[in-house]
Amino acid sequence: MKRLMTGVVAAAMLVPALTACGGDDAQEFCEAGEELDSAAFDVSDPDAAKDLLQDLADQAPDDIKGDFDTMVEQLELASSDPASIDTTAVTEASANIEEWTTENCN
Repeated sequence: MKRLMTGVVAAAMLVPALTACGGDDAQEFCEAGEELDSAAFDVSDPDAAKDLLQDLADQAPDDIKGDFDTMVEQLELASSDPASIDTTAVTEASANIEEWTTENCN
């Protein structure tokens, strides 16, 4: 259960990071993040969290698309095989996304 919560909580932390973005290249992606309601991100529902992150992954810039894909893959495991969640991969992907949003979003 700890692995499940680590992955879901890490994913949940990404939503607010996208809420105030700027810059021409990042604008469309950042606007998608602004439209998300972080209150609707229910840490007790990994499938809903996965769907939300998949929506972002579909719009993510190439620089962080792989990181979003990693987050989605790990959240898929939350339903099927929680013991196999790679918390290191989740932590790294989350850090990469946070760093990108810090550099590219206001």
